[in-house]
Amino acid sequence: MLASTGIKGLLAYRALRKMNKPSAKTTQNKENFVTSSTLSKATTPPSVVAITGSAYALSKMTHAPKVQRFLLKSTLSASVAGLLNAGLKRLIGRKRPRAESGPEIKGPALKDKFNSMPSGHASAVAAVAGSIPRSSGPLLLASAAGLAATAVIGKSRTMRDAHHLSDVLVGSCLGFGVAYAVSKLEKPVEDEVESRKQSSHLPNRFK
Repeated sequence: MLASTGIKGLLAYRALRKMNKPSAKTTQNKENFVTSSTLSKATTPPSVVAITGSAYALSKMTHAPKVQRFLLKSTLSASVAGLLNAGLKRLIGRKRPRAESGPEIKGPALKDKFNSMPSGHASAVAAVAGSIPRSSGPLLLASAAGLAATAVIGKSRTMRDAHHLSDVLVGSCLGFGVAYAVSKLEKPVEDEVESRKQSSHLPNRFK
């Protein structure tokens, strides 16, 4: 299910490119943006966590509980996905496409050239995209935009020779999986918090 969601995001991105039918100049500009170091730096797991965390802090000054809940889940999901991703990278030790020497799979390794599997950028963005509530109207469009953003990041990482396509797919599935787990844990945690609040308001004779 999670793998098919990631694949759907890639297909949505390809379909969007075909529908737009851009000119050669527009295509070049888009490719320059996709492969830019700016996009790469802005979508690392720490950057994504910093962005969503800052947005959550700012949202606390508003009266938008749904936005706050989304940003909080995004921050948690991106954080967990980033930690899992960092561990898996070093355990698997797959060589990056741009690396000129070394075995395809080295095993446990700390060197960056063996940190190809899975893609941290894809997992972080997918974690945020997976945190968007599935509903109709604007939320459905936001969800589709999130999937498309995941696909764009995947394209960026492969075009920069930082990852194989399989690294991107595994990273995306990891991000979506973490977001799904966080969303499933949200309700029990909310119920426990509400129960504790009610218990704290009871008179001592009822405790």
